[in-house]
Amino acid sequence: MHDFPDNLGLTTDLLLHMETGVVESRDDYIVVRTPDAPDYFFGNVLVLQQRPAQSDLKRLERDFARLIGTPPRIAHRTFTWPEAADSVIDLDAFVERGYGATVYRVLTAHPDEISAVATNPLVEVRPFSTQQDWDTWSQMQLADMSNPQDPTSQRYMAYQQTAHRQLIDRGLGNWWGAFIGGEQVGSLGLFFLDGIGRFQSVVTAQTHRNQKVCRTLVSEVIKLNARRSDRLVMVADETYHAGAIYEALGFRRQGRFASLCYEPRTSAAS
Repeated sequence: MHDFPDNLGLTTDLLLHMETGVVESRDDYIVVRTPDAPDYFFGNVLVLQQRPAQSDLKRLERDFARLIGTPPRIAHRTFTWPEAADSVIDLDAFVERGYGATVYRVLTAHPDEISAVATNPLVEVRPFSTQQDWDTWSQMQLADMSNPQDPTSQRYMAYQQTAHRQLIDRGLGNWWGAFIGGEQVGSLGLFFLDGIGRFQSVVTAQTHRNQKVCRTLVSEVIKLNARRSDRLVMVADETYHAGAIYEALGFRRQGRFASLCYEPRTSAAS
């Protein structure tokens, strides 16, 4: 029902949303809602079958209001859809209307395909075990946002922490930290749904970038979870350097998807 067999990025996004919110097929859309978190821009989204044309925008905005919500409770608008591997994607017309546009690369691997790469021997990898671990994680995530003090960003992060911990409590995966001398310098989530392992929110502290923290964390977490799934999925912004790190580890491109998000002017949460 909510499956994109040629796009494991969208498929696993929807599987996660089904665990934490509401996913329904309505009209020509897959409607994703997270009633507990109206500030979660990508948890309250219309999933389209294909890239929209500029002429579709007014209809899409009306349908978003009807199916997802309107201000003040739902103050954003988000749309996402699958893309072909070799498509040329021009979203300038939407950007000119105030939308942020992102294209994502979907990468997959079997645990046995992960290459041995140079890692940082100072990095200890372990699951989060204390409230301090989560507090530091929140601070690190907020540091990457343009306005960390915005109440919308704060509410979004509080929701994400609660949602992740509920998934962990149900045995669906874990959140892992990279630590140097006891200090958290990176983290990621890995959750298993329908036999697929999906990574979430891989981040390295700004003070420890270019120190092999990311590749050490990802490769070690894969080793520790190798028997849980034979399919691992990673999603990366095409404009961000992390995709090259994952490909060096052995991940291969499986597909792409894109999104448009119109954010409230006072916030930066996603």
